[in-house]
Amino acid sequence: MKKIFIAVMLFLCLLMVCAAAFAEAIPPDTGGGMDPFTWAQLATIAGATAAVLLIVQFLKLPLDRVWKIPTRIIVYVIALAIMMIGVAFTSGLDVQTATLTAINAFIVALAAMGSYELTFAKLDDKKKHAEKEIFNE
Repeated sequence: MKKIFIAVMLFLCLLMVCAAAFAEAIPPDTGGGMDPFTWAQLATIAGATAAVLLIVQFLKLPLDRVWKIPTRIIVYVIALAIMMIGVAFTSGLDVQTATLTAINAFIVALAAMGSYELTFAKLDDKKKHAEKEIFNE
């Protein structure tokens, strides 16, 4: 079993070396694609979902302390604002694109809430279970 594991690891290392050899260099004047967000990315569902997830996690606790607004409404409003601004800056905003953007904002809001459930909620549950075990001892 140990020999198979070593053989697989060597094969994967060889693949990584070959992939690095065939990779093309990114010209230095393009920025290397390291921009955190662009308006074109924020106008997409994936880019808007990532931005909404980060912004809501940053704002949720302070907003809960001041106002008791349901988080779903906050998520949708932020998703709508990000997508409207992104579409306005990339392709322009008219009645048709605003309507489609409002519908797509629902998809972004649901994706952001689902991403939260898959990532942060599991961490919160683990933390709560650990605290219960500590206090029950």
